[in-house]
Amino acid sequence: MTPDNKTPQVITTEEGDATLNTVSQRRKLLSALPALVATSIPALALGVQNQAELHARTQEIMHRVHNNGFPDVIVATHKGEYVNFYQDLLKDRLVLINFMSIDAEEELPITANMASLIKGLGEQFGQEVFAFSISYDHVNDTPQRLAEFARQFDAPDGWYFLSAKPEDVVALGYRLYRTSGRPRDRMHADLIHYGNTNLGLWGTVPAQVTDVELAISRITSVFPGKPVEGKVRRAGPRRLATSGPVYDSRDRYGLV
Repeated sequence: MTPDNKTPQVITTEEGDATLNTVSQRRKLLSALPALVATSIPALALGVQNQAELHARTQEIMHRVHNNGFPDVIVATHKGEYVNFYQDLLKDRLVLINFMSIDAEEELPITANMASLIKGLGEQFGQEVFAFSISYDHVNDTPQRLAEFARQFDAPDGWYFLSAKPEDVVALGYRLYRTSGRPRDRMHADLIHYGNTNLGLWGTVPAQVTDVELAISRITSVFPGKPVEGKVRRAGPRRLATSGPVYDSRDRYGLV
């Protein structure tokens, strides 16, 4: 499956979703932070600093998120298309997802780390695996600016740079952070999410990737396995009433 196999539905949306006041708040919030390693996605996306207001707005958004599904929000791609995030991009795929903003890249180079993971996946990327970098700076990270940013990383086919309304970004974030049917109180922009959307298997790696090989091994753990061929091998505790070590290691002692 390649990206061209999915023809997204182009949807027109009204411009000017954010007010000048919200823009000012977001810029003030971003400029006040020395680093983004532990920053809150809801606060960044919504441009809200007041905790009571932030809590009220995020509670409204949480009601839109189903326990076992993604909110199918409309996103703008760096190619200038407006598509449904789940139906057109995410459904039935193996994926990497991160939240970012272009202006925050210097403090938190999450896109550069995403690029190293994509390179580590080799030929699988763009065929079996796809990546989505979702900006939480809706006002500044326009499709045109995201396209220029993608070119800086020589982004291959299958890597989408996306922007969406602040409320929609938060809704997606809550879906990825949801555990046992409840969202966590805080979401941070310092993680890269990976998942098998067909099976509903998800995990994360730190945005600061120090060991690409280890991160790739974790990411591929949710990929479909190869069918077992030949004799089934045994590992784990030895059978009762047999001799040998307490734990067997892959048929080393002929236990079957």
